[in-house]
Amino acid sequence: MIPADAGELVTTHDIAEKYKAPEKTVMYWTALPGFPEAWPSGPGRTLVRDAMLVDKWLKENLPVHWARGQDSDNPHGLPSGRPEDLVTLSDICAWEGKALGRTEPVPEVTLRSYMSKKPPKMPGPDRVPGDGKEPEVTGRRWFRKTAYEFVNRPRRMRRQKPVETAATEQTPAADRTPPVPLSLPRPGNLGIREIATMFGVSGPTARDWTRVDDFPAAGDDGYDPAKVVEWVRVNRKRSWTAAQRRAGLTGRAWPSVQATDSSAKAPEPQAEAPPTGKTASRGWQEALTVTKISERYGVPLSTIRRWTKTKEKREGRTVLRAAFPAPLDNDSAEVVFPPGDVDNWVRQNRPHVWAAYTGSGPVLVNPLPEGDPLDLLDSQDFAELLGMTTRGEPLLRSTIAAYHGRGQIPFADRTSGDGKKPEVFSDHWYRRTVERFILSRRGSGWFSEKT
Repeated sequence: MIPADAGELVTTHDIAEKYKAPEKTVMYWTALPGFPEAWPSGPGRTLVRDAMLVDKWLKENLPVHWARGQDSDNPHGLPSGRPEDLVTLSDICAWEGKALGRTEPVPEVTLRSYMSKKPPKMPGPDRVPGDGKEPEVTGRRWFRKTAYEFVNRPRRMRRQKPVETAATEQTPAADRTPPVPLSLPRPGNLGIREIATMFGVSGPTARDWTRVDDFPAAGDDGYDPAKVVEWVRVNRKRSWTAAQRRAGLTGRAWPSVQATDSSAKAPEPQAEAPPTGKTASRGWQEALTVTKISERYGVPLSTIRRWTKTKEKREGRTVLRAAFPAPLDNDSAEVVFPPGDVDNWVRQNRPHVWAAYTGSGPVLVNPLPEGDPLDLLDSQDFAELLGMTTRGEPLLRSTIAAYHGRGQIPFADRTSGDGKKPEVFSDHWYRRTVERFILSRRGSGWFSEKT
C-alpha cells in the first residue's frame, strides 16, 4: 500500500545512486532506527520509499551522505561571503561540526592534527603573522574559499552500530511499534498449509522452508507455531514484514474464522425457520431448480452450476468446506433442490450473496481496516483486503490479476506510466474503490468493458 500523502517514490537503487553510496550501504541504513518505512510496489513487489522522508532522515542522521545528494556547492548552508575573506581556525571548527551534524564545534586540536598528518588532511593557513602581505594578521588565517573546500570535501563516514531490535527488521517505520501477534489458522501445531496461510506464501514455498537445515523440527502433530514464527522473523524478513503488515491492518491481528478445535466434531447442519417478508414471498416451500436458484439469488447460472458441484472438504474432524445440498428424489427429469437446505448453505458459505438476497447489507468476516480513501493498493493489497474481509484469509495475487483481466473487479485507478504522482510501477486502486467493491459485491463481477 502506498499512502495517500506519499510524494516521489524511490527504490534502494535510486537512493544509492543519488547519495553516491553502495547499495549494500543503503540496505544497512534501512536497518537503522527510524529509517522511513518501505512499501512494496510494481510487478516484483520492489520496496519503495518516500524520497522526501529519506532525504530528511539522512540530513538528521547521516549529514555527510546527505550532502552528497544535494545539487549545491554549499549543501550545509555555510555563511556567504567573498572567497578571499580571512577566517580563523575556530570558524572552521564550527563549520566542520555543522557538516558532521553536531551541535558543538569540532575541537581545534582535531583540526591541528589533520594538518600535521602526512600527507595532511587539512590545508595549512593561507596567511600567517609577519608574511608581509596586506592586511597584516596577528594569527593564522585561511581564505574562505580554502576553508569551504575543506568542509565540503568528499568524506568517508564510519558505520554506525544499529540497536539490537533494528538488526532484525527490514523496513522499520519512524514510529516503531511492537510486533503484532499473528493469528493462527487454527489452534495447535501447524502443517505446511497453515504456514503458507499465516505468511501469505504458496504451498511449495512453505514446503521448501521446512527443508532448510535450521527450520524447526516437526513433532508428531506438526510444527510448533512459536518456533516457526521466530524462524521466519529471522530468516525470511520479507515474509515476516508482509505478515506483520497484514496483521496490523486494523491495529490488531485478524481473527481466525476457522479457529475451531480440531478435536471437535463436525457441526451438524441446523434447520432454519422459514423467513418472513421478502424471503417468504420468493417461494420458500417450492423445490428449486438450478435456474430458479440463479433467479432467487441474482447470481449467474454458471456460478450456480459450480455451487452444485461443491464437495465437502475435511481436515481431521473439522469441516473446511461444506458440500452443496443433495438434490431431491422426484419423478421430474429436472434436478431440484430443497429450498431450506439451499438457503442454509448460501447463508453459511456465501454470506455476501445471502446479504444481498435478504437485503440485510454486506456481511464481512472481518471489518474493513481504517485508512485514507486515497491510499493506493496494489494487487497484493487488494487480494489481502478482499480475502481477509470475506474469507478470513488472503487471496492469491494471481486471483486478483485473473479477476482484473476478466473485468470481475473495477479496473485499476492508477497504471504504470500514467504520468500521475506518485509514480506507480503496476496497477493500483484507491482504497475507496476497493472498499466500495467489497461492500457492493454479490457474486461474480458485472463490470463493463474498459473504454
